[in-house]
Amino acid sequence: MVLMKKFFRSKDDDYENLSVVTGSMRLVLKGLHKGMIPHKSYTEEQILDFCRSLISHQASDGSWPVFKEEYAESISEEDRIDFLFFPTQIACAILSYTKQNFPSASKLSDLDESLIAGLKFSVSRNLEGYGYNSPFQKIESLHIFIEGSVIELLNSDPRICPPCYNCLIEAKEEILEALEKGETKMEYGGDYRDQYELVLKGLENI
Repeated sequence: MVLMKKFFRSKDDDYENLSVVTGSMRLVLKGLHKGMIPHKSYTEEQILDFCRSLISHQASDGSWPVFKEEYAESISEEDRIDFLFFPTQIACAILSYTKQNFPSASKLSDLDESLIAGLKFSVSRNLEGYGYNSPFQKIESLHIFIEGSVIELLNSDPRICPPCYNCLIEAKEEILEALEKGETKMEYGGDYRDQYELVLKGLENI
């Protein structure tokens, strides 16, 4: 499996090309979370280089859109979840994981500033998705933060990003309430109880 080595934006606004970028970022996060990287073909220094590319390509509002600025107006509200909010959350999770697990991350200039700005943007809509997919998208956002040890980061010092810390506490309370009331079925019929319980386990220490 060839993993993304540098952050880049899609060359156009084609859905498949945009999805490739977000998906490639997600694979890096999963590789870190599962302990599959670093290895000899994707070294710790290459992970740091990837983080440097994230930091240097972060937008001024703290986000990491995978579409170019010229396509910003044509991206639908629904697609902004997949191609703006998800990649921003993934970027934050990668930076968070790297910061906490690799002492060499201290060599990354502006890591903390970039991470804080990204986390603030990540929760700027309270992790809410769009339309019928909103519950699933919120669960996915929480999975991303759990995989990137964002929970541990904020538990160590909630002052790093109070808006994100408070948002995660609220999300945990919502999930607890939904489980207690048995309100885990989606409007289109799927039951997300197992996913809620899995996410709740990841949030148990916040």
